Amino acid sequence: MAATTQNSGALDLIVYGVAASVAALAVAAFRIAEILGPDGPAVTVRGDAASTSLGLASGATIDAVVVRAPDLGVGGRVWMIGAVVLATAAAIIVAAALMRVAFAVRRGRVFTGGATRALTVIAGTLTVAVFAWPIVDGMGRQHALQSLGIRFETLSLLDLLPLLPLLLAAVAAAVMAGAFAQGERLQRDTEGLV
Repeated sequence: MAATTQNSGALDLIVYGVAASVAALAVAAFRIAEILGPDGPAVTVRGDAASTSLGLASGATIDAVVVRAPDLGVGGRVWMIGAVVLATAAAIIVAAALMRVAFAVRRGRVFTGGATRALTVIAGTLTVAVFAWPIVDGMGRQHALQSLGIRFETLSLLDLLPLLPLLLAAVAAAVMAGAFAQGERLQRDTEGLV
C-alpha cells in the first residue's frame, strides 16, 4: 500500500511539472508566431507617446496602447524572440528543479544533495531571469517602437517592480538551499555518530 501511495505521489508531480513545461512551450510558440507574423508583434506604448502620435486633444489622456509593429526588422525580432526563449527556459528549469525538490520531500529524503542543488538552481535561474529578461525584452521593444517612429523610454527601476516577486522567490530559494545544505551536514554528522 505504501509503494502505491509513493508511486502515485510521484506520478502527480510528473504530471504537474510536464503540464507547466508544456504550457510554457505553448505560450512561447504562440508569442514567437506572433513576432514572426506579417502583422508584427504587439507592443505596449505608454500613454503620453500614444497621445502625441494620435494627435489627441490636450484634455484626453491614454494610459497605454497596444500596437502592432509590422515593420520591425530582423534585429528587433531576434531580441524579442530571445526574451521569449529566456522566459520559457527559466520556467522549464524552475519546474524541473521544483519537481526534484518535491520528489525528495515525498521520499522523506529532504536533506540530500539533489534537493539542495535543485534549490540552488532555482535561485540562480530566477536571479538571472529577473535581471536578463528586462534587458533583452527592452532591446526588442526599443526596436519595435523605433520602427513605429515612437521614442523609446529607457528602463527605470519602476519597470522592474513587477519582477520583484520573482526576485524574492530567488532569495527564498537561496535561503532554503542554505538551510538544506546545513541539514545535510547535520544529517551526515548524526549518521556518523550512530
